[in-house]
Amino acid sequence: MKRIFTKAFIAIALFGALATTGQTVVAKWTFPTGTPSDSLADGGIPANLTKAIHTEGGTSAIDFSKNGLTTKAAQATGWDNGAMTKSWVIGISTVNFDHLKLSSKQQSGGNNPGPRDFVVRYRIGTGGTWKDVPGTTIVTANNWTNGVLDSIPLPDTCANQSSLWLQWVMTSDTNSVGALVTSAGIDKIDDIYITGKQVMSAVNNSVPATVCIYPNPVRGELIIESSEPVVSVSLLNAGGMTVLNQNMHESTRQVVNTTSLPAGLYIVKILQRSGRMVTRKIVIG
Repeated sequence: MKRIFTKAFIAIALFGALATTGQTVVAKWTFPTGTPSDSLADGGIPANLTKAIHTEGGTSAIDFSKNGLTTKAAQATGWDNGAMTKSWVIGISTVNFDHLKLSSKQQSGGNNPGPRDFVVRYRIGTGGTWKDVPGTTIVTANNWTNGVLDSIPLPDTCANQSSLWLQWVMTSDTNSVGALVTSAGIDKIDDIYITGKQVMSAVNNSVPATVCIYPNPVRGELIIESSEPVVSVSLLNAGGMTVLNQNMHESTRQVVNTTSLPAGLYIVKILQRSGRMVTRKIVIG
């Protein structure tokens, strides 16, 4: 009973802290199920719920079944010879959010110690240049307390971006016990949170959103024309289940292919760059 009360108190305190500071979860990965679906963000704004964590530089495939701090974590091996090339990576939208903050936890393997030294870098868009996030030097150990980042401010240029990339890149080939990282060396990452303050002035709800969808009914290509650039489009079936998610290259005219979907009534959810969500009903014939 005492443990349940303590967890509830911590959860309430965390919620209260976020409410007090006006911080909203923009994206989070807590790996709650231990299955490959945990690669997708399990919380945040709609535009980020289809975003997936991955590694770059040639590590092993990610294993989501290993223990994390509270539930599970993302684990990879194959970090050998990876200084400044091997990393954990996520890409998210921060449209309509500023004052961004980053939190995460990393752990090195015990019997198979993984890389000790990391730093977080950011990049705007896929063609941008990676730059260090100040204050994100990470030194891992075989615990969940050493390799922790707690509400580190992200640079102002990360705010209100349709494509923000973050990477936790290893900065040396030294493992957590001072030797060289081997291919069996383990690194885990858990409890990734990006929070921010919503830019309320970015959406003027007194001005109706102009969105035109045609043809309706449709069989094949659905055309979406919007008064402002579209970030993502989702289709929900009559049961409320999301059956299609499509992230867009921001444009005021988008095309969605519906040929793979059964006939029926659907809800189209359109996220505009301002952060406004527009919904429409369509019939697929």
